[in-house]
Amino acid sequence: MAHIYRAFYAPMVRMSAPSGMPTKVPFLFANILRRLLKDYQPDYLGIVFDPPGATFRDKLFEKYKAQRPPMPDEMRLQLPYVRKLCEAMRLPILEVQGYEADDVIGAMATQAARKKIDVLIVTNDKDMMQLVNHDVRVLRTGSGGAKADVVVDAEKVKEILGVPPEKVIDVMALMGDTVDNIPGAKGIGEKGATELIQKYGSVEKALDHAAEVSNKRYREALQQQREQVMMSKQLATIATDVPLELDLHALERRESDIPALASLYRELGFNSLLKELGTEAVASSAPVDSEAAAKGDYAQFANAGEFREYVAKLPAKQPLAVWLNLEAGERESEGFGTRIAAVEVSSKAGEGRSVWMDETEGSRAAAL
Repeated sequence: MAHIYRAFYAPMVRMSAPSGMPTKVPFLFANILRRLLKDYQPDYLGIVFDPPGATFRDKLFEKYKAQRPPMPDEMRLQLPYVRKLCEAMRLPILEVQGYEADDVIGAMATQAARKKIDVLIVTNDKDMMQLVNHDVRVLRTGSGGAKADVVVDAEKVKEILGVPPEKVIDVMALMGDTVDNIPGAKGIGEKGATELIQKYGSVEKALDHAAEVSNKRYREALQQQREQVMMSKQLATIATDVPLELDLHALERRESDIPALASLYRELGFNSLLKELGTEAVASSAPVDSEAAAKGDYAQFANAGEFREYVAKLPAKQPLAVWLNLEAGERESEGFGTRIAAVEVSSKAGEGRSVWMDETEGSRAAAL
């Protein structure tokens, strides 16, 4: 869900499907998936979602994640299309009732590591670094494409958090997590938590030696909040015993269902992505013309010059509907970019003209 929230709050112009439904989330999600598949070429993969309902952590701490605001309605509306996108791309979807996505990822990563399979977990969450070992690494995606990605191994975990992977849980138990409402020890932040674990080796030993801690705030926090800290450690620990067996055959990478993907792209108005699938996919996904559409006057020009001539001949005072299809940016921070991939115009019902732009034409499309 973290990637979905990240897509929803990405700073970019609002985009919507022909139906008017907002589509920024599935569009950005599609682009990050396409980039990762291209850049890292996995043999096996899975998309893991949080299931609806409570998890074992909610039973352990009733205020777990309680401070989070409700999911925005506009975001909730787009979620089914994220799942449809994964299905059309034939990406395995994993979720287990009663467990968070992190736990399912942890279980799958642990089982794969036992089989000596190199595992790459795509996440920017620090708590997932507890899973890092010789066979498991974390991929933190940046805002500059593959060049900004950071692959986190055990040494990188030490560089980021100051402790090895097996001590990440202890640091999290002391510093807490405001996003998930894990309380930790009030008065001890990330710096203090790291210092204490570096010195004592574990939360339990830090608590046992609380009286020796020179920093008064840290000392009192450890002495007064033992139960809260131990509960926080439980909350921060990723469960790797999820009742789900690793099925490598089910996780094999497969070719996308092109007709289904083309149909979905067309429904969402992702014309640039649709074009990448090829002319056959574009044609096969086109809806059957209704009687009204059959009588309409629609055409696509071969180049921007012909399109420009058509627009120039339209009456100056006649209203003109213009739709710009912006190409996906090379970098995640670019959102769906600024280069115009296609332009469509309509001066009246049942009539429309469009043209695809090459890179040179797209950069000059404002002149149209």
